[in-house]
Amino acid sequence: KSFSQDYFQKYQPIADSLEKVYGIPSSVMLAIAYYESGGGKSAVAKHSNNHFGIKGKNYKVNSSYKYFESDTASYIGFCDVISRKKFYTNLKGNENTDKWIYAISNSGYASNSSAWSKKIISIIRNKNLG
Repeated sequence: KSFSQDYFQKYQPIADSLEKVYGIPSSVMLAIAYYESGGGKSAVAKHSNNHFGIKGKNYKVNSSYKYFESDTASYIGFCDVISRKKFYTNLKGNENTDKWIYAISNSGYASNSSAWSKKIISIIRNKNLG
């Protein structure tokens, strides 16, 4: 079993449950979290339970990344951020992962949106997430 399989296996139940609540495909959440957190190994993921690179004042480790009480809280935080975006109501419940990735990317989520989109879509396809 690979390192990435461990990550997806661990967080799939969280992403699946949040997909039911928010209508964001779990594969989109998992691929973004995996990429942004280096598979859960990044310092931000380890010290702040932040799997999505969500910015926010973090006094615990003096960083510009938001601290979450748990990994689950990080996933919920991501869904909350996305659910406030303009495109959200049009895409909620849509299974087309490419549309989600491009909409998230174009909303200012990633600094280099074109490269970011390609990487996330590649993760979804290569890891058979969607």
